[in-house]
Amino acid sequence: MAKSKIIYEDRPIVYAKFDHPQSDDYIEYKSIIQIKDSGKEPVTIQLEFSGIPPFGPMPPDKHIIKAENLIELYLKLGRWLRKFGYVIR
Repeated sequence: MAKSKIIYEDRPIVYAKFDHPQSDDYIEYKSIIQIKDSGKEPVTIQLEFSGIPPFGPMPPDKHIIKAENLIELYLKLGRWLRKFGYVIR
């Protein structure tokens, strides 16, 4: 079986705000988005915390999310952050 090749890679920074009207707490993750040419879930994002630790609940320092396409990846990322009380900004 041939190994899948990376056809696209990007390194954006993901910002999320704690979802409370009186809070200005933000978290920041360095990320690597990769799209491969084959596989069941060819789109992945690797997150690594890179900001100042927040006063609110802290999500894990490192996390990987896999998806079938970019839209599903964005939805899974939003759901994962929502578990800890954050929304993507």
